[in-house]
Formats: sequence, structure tokens, C-alpha cells
Amino acid sequence: MKDSDEIRAEYAVGKRLDMEKYILVVLFLIQQRWSYTINKEFQKDQITIKQWLMLIVIGNAFKNDPSMQEVADAMSTTHQNVKQLATRLETTGFLKIERDPNNKRILRLKTTQKAEEYWESKAQEHSESIGSYFKDLEDSEVACLFQIMGKLERSSGKLYNEAKNI
Repeated sequence: MKDSDEIRAEYAVGKRLDMEKYILVVLFLIQQRWSYTINKEFQKDQITIKQWLMLIVIGNAFKNDPSMQEVADAMSTTHQNVKQLATRLETTGFLKIERDPNNKRILRLKTTQKAEEYWESKAQEHSESIGSYFKDLEDSEVACLFQIMGKLERSSGKLYNEAKNI
């Protein structure tokens, strides 16, 4: 198998499209590898990476307790997928599923005290873990990547919404 530096060098001398192809493949490889390692880390806490992501989204992306559909939209997934994740998180005590008092058809998701205590107890461990994913980058590279990822996230959101409306 070719060394990753060798592969990157081959694409770097090519056209923009060649570099974009390389970036796309590498993003998927990184996602696969990080999913594996993060799932291993959370295994002892009986949380999956998808459950972890959902807790992060619920805790940070909304001003009020979101509905399942709002969480599904934020995570670019289905209502059914969110319901499955939420049910498991409710079973483990990290989440509460409650009916909206104004519209009984809407189920709202609310993190629990157990979830807050979990995040507090794991803050140092999680900081070290996150830092390990970016340890080879300089501060300026992290800042640049932060800006680039923001642009890619917005662009991917537009493409996702366009694809959903087809």
C-alpha cells in the first residue's frame, strides 16, 4: 500500500478537482477512524458516537428543549433515527422525552441532571481526547481549519437541503 504522504504528493501536483477528490476521500477516512476511536472511548460509558453527537446537538444548538424533528433536521437524519437514539438515551438516564404541553403530538428532548454530571465528570478526559485528534496541528492551522470547516458545513447543509427537496 502506498504511504499517505506519497498519495497526497501525487494529488498535490494535479488539478483542483484531483485535490478535491483527495480531500473528500480523506474526510471520509478521518470520519471512519475517529468514529472508531471515539466509540471505543465511550464504550465504557455505554454511549455511542451517534448518541454523543445527539447530546452535543441538544445541549448546544438550541435555546429551548428541541422536538425530535428539530434534532433530526440539525443532525441531517430522520425523525425515526432520532427517536431510536433518544429512547436508548432515556433508558440510560441521559435524556428525557416529554410531550410538548401546547401540542401533544410533539415530543421534546431534554437532557437530564445525569447528563450534566456526566459531562462535568468527563471534562478533563474529553479535553485530552479531543486534543489528541489535533495534536499535530499548529494553533494557526487549527484556526484556519476552524474557518474552513465552517464553510464546508454551510455548503454541505445547502447541498443536503437541495438533495432532500428533489
